[in-house]
Parts: sequence; structure tokens; C-alpha cells
Amino acid sequence: MSRRAFAETLRILLDRGFRFTVIGGSVIEYTIGSKDLGDDIDLFVESPSAVFEESYYRIVAEENGWALGYTWLGTPRIIARIGDEEVPVEFYENIHDFYIPPTFIERSVRVDVEGIRVRMIQLEDHIALKASSGRGIDMERLKEIGRLIKRGKLVVNREKLLEAVSEFEDREVIIRRLKETSII
Repeated sequence: MSRRAFAETLRILLDRGFRFTVIGGSVIEYTIGSKDLGDDIDLFVESPSAVFEESYYRIVAEENGWALGYTWLGTPRIIARIGDEEVPVEFYENIHDFYIPPTFIERSVRVDVEGIRVRMIQLEDHIALKASSGRGIDMERLKEIGRLIKRGKLVVNREKLLEAVSEFEDREVIIRRLKETSII
């Protein structure tokens, strides 16, 4: 999706009272300066709750003519229409097997995308999340990140990455995955 569609979608959500942090692949695309910010927007939502206030998501979707569905976790997923672009937005909270350490949200940074200021987790925290998940799709993404690092398009602070990994119980597994994908 374009930076314009990304920013406009998030502006609408912010104007409707949503409070969130960008946690998904858009972090990588933003960091490398890509004009395309990925296929979807993954948000860690603080309010309204994706679990307990689902009806509010439905209202916002209906008001904007957007489609409402669900993520693999059962949380809301909105398909926003911005001009001629479809922008899937997935909303997550710490439930079931989905966990984002609170420190990742606390140390998120404010970034500017097309004049819209949003919070985004740090690059190293995003990489640690992918390695912690270990799903096939996440491992493929880690390999892509490893290639970006090797080509010099992405710079990862090893110390910050290891600090992020320390937030998880399965540190050794995560470090092995990072080594297998040439990130560390």
C-alpha cells in the first residue's frame, strides 16, 4: 500500500479515538524508506479494546464504508478503502498465544508518515517478535530481513536486538532462529 493510503487510514482511526502502535511489517518498509509500506497494517491496540469493544470497530467500518472481518486470532480486521487502494488493518492485543512485551510498546517511537504522527515499535523489537513466533511466514520474512542486512539496506543494532530477545522465555530458540536467518 502507498504511504498516502497508510497515513490516511491511520488518520481516520486516530480521529475516531483509536490508540495504537504499529507492530507489523510496515516497520521494516518504513525503516528502509520504501514507498510501499506492505500488504497490510498490523496494530497493537490500546483502545478501544479489540476484544471487549468489537462493536465500536463495526460502527467505524460502517461509517466509512469499510468491510469488517477477523484475524487468525479472532480480533477485528478492517479493509479500508482509500481512493483506489484497499488497506487491510489488523488489530491485536495480548490474548491467547499472541504476546507483545509491554516494554516494546513503551519504547516505541513516534514517526511521521505523510504528515501523520504514529507510534511504531523499534526495528529490533519487530525482528524479535518475528523470531519468537517462528511461524513459516515469519521465518521467511526473517530471511528477507537477513538479506536486507547483508546488502546494507537495513542496519540492526545487535545490542538492542539481544535486549529485545531477553523479553521472551525461549531466548535460545529465538537466537538460533536469528542465526539461521543471518540476522546475527
